[in-house]
Amino acid sequence: MTQTTIGIVGSGIVGSTAAYYLARAGYEVTVFDEGIGQATSASAGIICPWFTLRRNKPWYFLVSNGAEFYRDMMQDLQADGFDTSDIFQQDGALIIRDKENRIERDLTDGALKRETAPSIGHIETVRNEKLSDYFPLLTTDYDATFVEGGARINGRALVQTLQAAIEHFGGKLLRERAKTSFDAKGAVALSSPSLREQSFDRILLSAGPQLPSLLEPLGYEVDVTAHKGQLLSFYSEEWVDKHWPVIMLPGKLDLIPFNNGEIVVGATHEADMGYDLNFDEERLATLRSQAEAWLPAIKDMPVHRREVGSRAYTPDSAVLVGQVPNLSNVWAVSGLGASGLTSGPFLGHQWTQLVQNGDWRIKAEDFPIEQYIRLKSDTLNT
Repeated sequence: MTQTTIGIVGSGIVGSTAAYYLARAGYEVTVFDEGIGQATSASAGIICPWFTLRRNKPWYFLVSNGAEFYRDMMQDLQADGFDTSDIFQQDGALIIRDKENRIERDLTDGALKRETAPSIGHIETVRNEKLSDYFPLLTTDYDATFVEGGARINGRALVQTLQAAIEHFGGKLLRERAKTSFDAKGAVALSSPSLREQSFDRILLSAGPQLPSLLEPLGYEVDVTAHKGQLLSFYSEEWVDKHWPVIMLPGKLDLIPFNNGEIVVGATHEADMGYDLNFDEERLATLRSQAEAWLPAIKDMPVHRREVGSRAYTPDSAVLVGQVPNLSNVWAVSGLGASGLTSGPFLGHQWTQLVQNGDWRIKAEDFPIEQYIRLKSDTLNT
């Protein structure tokens, strides 16, 4: 029997997850990624999506299932002999609230959502005078909600481990830019500097903000843009193995203490910078200043590490996922934005279920991909 061939463009969190599970299941998998500006490898994030004010139900479906799926994926990697201790760490989350009614709402919402999201775990209110018991470096006048299931994720460690697992199961990683074209039979094919045009039974385009450049040669226009994100971190030997919870602050700033002694601060959200991957000293200085207001201990410390990457966004910040219109062998995932670390593995794994079983939990009516991917007018006329 002929083996099903899989081509995946983009080895970030979605593509690497999909490639890992398909290679693990015995499929012939080829992954393309030149590795420039990848958001996943430049990121560290918080897995605690349950208490958002965002009311988009399809988006919440993805992130809540993403939080649950992380536990399964870590077990699978461990079963395959890979160490996940540096990837996913659950030490809880402190959600700092500047309004008392938000504290009360957290308790109510958490109890309801825990029925379908058991990873939430225990929830409790932490008054200001008790915050130092959880995170002694934090300075604030506000109270907080503690969520036991809150966790942190190291994006680079995750991708590196998944890629090692892909190769372990016989998958091929080409660290090159892929190009799309139509083969002699009218199906989409992929090529790269070291690989001549090759047709695949199934293709997943999961290259984030690069999706428009992949579909443009095929006659499509895509409503996806690149948003720049920068973060920085601080390090102290005194912070090693403290198992402090992650901190979710009012606004978009997060403080993410890792058990290796590093505290990550981030990230910026720069919709005006596109594919610019240069560090912006002014924005990083602002980021540091904002963090110092909450963590006075870092005021005189040198920056330990800086990262920059590009995230993909649609015009309405909805996720783009589904089969590309009029292309029988091509699917796309993009527009995950800042929540990609949470929803990405679930989306990647769901696509593997579609490939293997012919069905997945992604409802086309909830994710109308045709709103973001359309044939150009000149293509329609040819």
